[in-house]
Amino acid sequence: MAEALRVLVADDEAPARAKIKRLLKEDPRFALVGEAADGPATVAQVQALRPDLLVLDIQMPGLTGFEVLQALNPPLPQVIFSTAYDRFALDAFEASAVDYLLKPYDAARFAKALDRAHALHGGRTGGALKALLAKVAQAPLERLLVKGEDRWFPVPLKAVRRLCAEGKQVQVHADGAVHVLRTSLAELERRLDPRRFIRVHRGEIIALDAVAHLEPWDHGDGLLVLKDGAKVVLSRTYRAAFLERWGLEA
Repeated sequence: MAEALRVLVADDEAPARAKIKRLLKEDPRFALVGEAADGPATVAQVQALRPDLLVLDIQMPGLTGFEVLQALNPPLPQVIFSTAYDRFALDAFEASAVDYLLKPYDAARFAKALDRAHALHGGRTGGALKALLAKVAQAPLERLLVKGEDRWFPVPLKAVRRLCAEGKQVQVHADGAVHVLRTSLAELERRLDPRRFIRVHRGEIIALDAVAHLEPWDHGDGLLVLKDGAKVVLSRTYRAAFLERWGLEA
């Protein structure tokens, strides 16, 4: 007999998780390996357990289901979306997700989704979600997922004042704390709201409303003093764009 596919259940409602776990027990082709009640916990569980299949709610605390998928490192598991909101269905199917369960659903509908997941296992992987992630990536980020000592947690971008390149990582300065992201500044810049953030140096992006004042530049450069007292070089390469956004003439 083939080895059972490993399943992780992510839903912020305990009754919904209990229902899915009960239905999974009735199908020997699948084995529950874990559960999560919010977005950051789902990311941590997927990375630790590496399930074959993720039954994923879309509206969860901390991170949405789509944001969870964006935060995961490949390879991604197969995904069955489970949600009470049918407005997400088109995105899910455009992404070639295994299935989309609209709550409330019955045992027969869940069994159909499991049949699809089992039939597709080994042939279509999490790579089928590229269409969805590409579409979601067109919208500006609202928060960043960072890792603490023992947990993942979201940092709202409205709290972020500065983003600094540090080797192959990015330092996130927010509300007096500094967090580290394993990504590039260029990648982040593509996802930030250009109305709120601007690059001022090859290794610096700042929030426009974090600027207290600009000191006269030397040899084309300037010095931005932020409201928290930090000082950031305004490179002459980015000076004109910054001044235009700030409301001054270069």
